[in-house]
Amino acid sequence: MPKVKSTPVPAKKTAAAEPTKKKMSAYNTFMKEELPKYKAKNAGVDHKEAFKHVASLWKTSPLNPKRAQ
Repeated sequence: MPKVKSTPVPAKKTAAAEPTKKKMSAYNTFMKEELPKYKAKNAGVDHKEAFKHVASLWKTSPLNPKRAQ
């Protein structure tokens, strides 16, 4: 029987040193900045209510690219 020629096995690709992060949306940036401010002013409010209030502020925010003008 003839011998099978061995083919070199390609080396596995290594993971990237630093994974790329997606750019935060304008909404996420707004929430990240405004939610702590709102919670500081209104200490007794639970997270869910604070989130709702700040999300409603987003509707009229000048940072919102889709706001109704």
